[in-house]
Amino acid sequence: MVLEIEYNKDYHLQIVGIYYTGNGEYLSKLPLKTILELKPEPDNKYDKYAVSIWHNDYKLGYIPKTRNKPFFNALIKGIFELTCLLGCYIPSSRKTNSYSRKRYKFQPERADITIHTYSTPIEWRPAVFYPEDSMAY
Repeated sequence: MVLEIEYNKDYHLQIVGIYYTGNGEYLSKLPLKTILELKPEPDNKYDKYAVSIWHNDYKLGYIPKTRNKPFFNALIKGIFELTCLLGCYIPSSRKTNSYSRKRYKFQPERADITIHTYSTPIEWRPAVFYPEDSMAY
């Protein structure tokens, strides 16, 4: 369980709730290292620290509830910039329904992501140096 996140560190998680978003097929077609967007959902009725994972206009799922609070806080407070990349995608091994023997609709088992933290970008400003600035004392 991640209690706090640190600067310049990678966190490896899995996307949860893929089945419920209905975007598993879309997710399965994304190449590795696709940049995904993280969005805090403070008004989520199931979890006040929910962080959803998006690509373009498709909600893919969520950061697991047991690990989302530090990422939620980082997004809300703007402490860190977060980059989220798609990792390994593993499709479901369940092909048929044992009761009716009908094929299931596409069901992703899991999709791994890597979230990298880095400090917010520093604003670039031109600097003026004078010859005496470079002198050794």
